[in-house]
Amino acid sequence: MAEGPTPLFINIYMYAINKASARVLGKSATVLSRCVTDDLWQYLVSRGLLPEKPSPEDLRRLFVETLGVARDLVYEEKSGEVIFTFKGVTLREFMEAIMKERLQPVVCPFTSILAKACEEMSTGKLVIWKIEPLDAENVRVICRRTLN
Repeated sequence: MAEGPTPLFINIYMYAINKASARVLGKSATVLSRCVTDDLWQYLVSRGLLPEKPSPEDLRRLFVETLGVARDLVYEEKSGEVIFTFKGVTLREFMEAIMKERLQPVVCPFTSILAKACEEMSTGKLVIWKIEPLDAENVRVICRRTLN
């Protein structure tokens, strides 16, 4: 018997939460995601899994080595945008399902952690502008600076 949840369970769970949130809450599901992000951020920092002022390398280590969400995480900044590209994501079933149904992930707190981390690394607020599944194994998360 497996110890803990299987990758398939995590994929199914992510799919169900996103589909139900999109159906019930529509675009306002992003508010739910932001609340989850704040709580998740505090948890990661309190457990020592992420420093309060993380670097791109800290984020890569968290998502790749600690959480195993992808084989690599690439960070870029250009023209007021911060772009993260997850390479070799381990949430293949989830990605295939949302791509097939053309769902925009609305409750995806780990992507929101990226935006929150960037806010902590620099000045100014970031919002997730777009989550772009490139294919079933690669995802680009584009964050834009707000005028706040």
